[in-house]
Amino acid sequence: MCLITTNMFLLYPQLVALNSIQGEWPWQVSLQIRSHLCGASIISDRWLLSAAHCFQDNNANPSLWTAFFGSVIVGEGTSRTIERIITHPNFSIPGLFNNDIAVLELSSPLTFTDFIRPICLPSSSHVFRDGQTCTVTGWGTLSYQGLCKADVNIVSNDACIRAYGNLISNKMLCAGILAGGIDACQGDSGGPLVCEESSGTWLLAGIVSFGDGCAQPDTPGVYSHVTNSFSKCTIASNSISH
Repeated sequence: MCLITTNMFLLYPQLVALNSIQGEWPWQVSLQIRSHLCGASIISDRWLLSAAHCFQDNNANPSLWTAFFGSVIVGEGTSRTIERIITHPNFSIPGLFNNDIAVLELSSPLTFTDFIRPICLPSSSHVFRDGQTCTVTGWGTLSYQGLCKADVNIVSNDACIRAYGNLISNKMLCAGILAGGIDACQGDSGGPLVCEESSGTWLLAGIVSFGDGCAQPDTPGVYSHVTNSFSKCTIASNSISH
């Protein structure tokens, strides 16, 4: 069952990792080939969701990858190898990051704990509101190895098109702080943008995809829109449950 609220994890001792607490984001995954390259989200005991652009060319071989779970320190915690990588059949690169989404099958199922749990997926009709505050997490390019978090606002497609032109499609979701200074960055690709609903349920809204630099004014981060992009991946895998 996906996590309804993370408030319980605030009772655990704080591990200094910039501003993330151990267990605060239990769906966060570090994907590594010898070192951290991309993020991902747990969506069931056997499946992860990430960005298709992480698995191009030589990186398409699943045997190269190891996934780490359950720790805010990159490279620590529980690990699994990757059995299978399924990228969206309509993903296009370079130049256009439509359908930048992939599902990854683990070599063996996870055992859920207080620190390892799946994120809830939105229904096909769910709408994330313009201006809604959500959270992006990842290890990025910072020299410190602790998991970072940043609150960002959902940005309208019109505002995003003004920043990026015809690169933006309805398969994408934009979020950021238009004044600049807060954003996802290199190394966060594939990681989660999550939004807490009024019910206390956290939903996976987006997957870190691309941006124009990092934290520049008037250039929000661009995410794969989970609601609009995930269905064909689930059909391709044919066996995801959460």
